[in-house]
Parts: sequence; C-alpha cells; structure tokens
Amino acid sequence: MKCGWFIVVAMLWLAGCASTGNLTHNKPVFQGSTTKLDSVYAACVHSRWAVISPTARIVDSPLELQVVAGNATANIEEQLIIRSKATGADVALYERLQILALRGYREAAKACL
Repeated sequence: MKCGWFIVVAMLWLAGCASTGNLTHNKPVFQGSTTKLDSVYAACVHSRWAVISPTARIVDSPLELQVVAGNATANIEEQLIIRSKATGADVALYERLQILALRGYREAAKACL
C-alpha cells in the first residue's frame, strides 16, 4: 500500500512540473537588447518561431510584448519577453526545458536582434 501512495505522489509531482504557467521563475536562457521597436522585433521572432511551432503567437499586454510557443498540450515551452525602452527593447527568453533540440528558438531570438 505504501508503494501505491508513493506512485500517486510522484505522478502528481510530475504533473505539476508539466503544468502551464509563467516560466519567468526560471533564469532566462538568453537576454539581450535591440534598437528595433518592440513590435518589429516581436514580428521577426514570431515569423521564425512559427516555422518551428505552429502554436507560436504574440501576446500583447500593457507592459510588454511576449512571443510564446507551446507543445501539443498547449503548455508554454518558450516565452520571450520584450520590454520597450527609449532606444529599442530589452528581451529575455525563458524555456521550460533547456535542451539542445530547442536551440532554434534561441537562435531565432538572437538573429532578430
């Protein structure tokens, strides 16, 4: 019986790790600045991310723009935060999992700077 409870607890813990939510509690995998307008930079990144993932989209809020991409279950896997400033924008990329296979997202964010 104890083994059964352990399995249930382990499954709930793993489900919590895979839940949707803001990735910004993690350390960004990439940070940078651009002289482009935030909307121009977001459009550039979105067009490149859409090739990798059809779920990529731009999310507009009063404080920032975000480009996000998810997986088949709609979890956000990539979150690029773009904050406008007087001479362009600051950007920070957050990833749920930092693996080599996701390097295309990072490369796209850097290439659009």
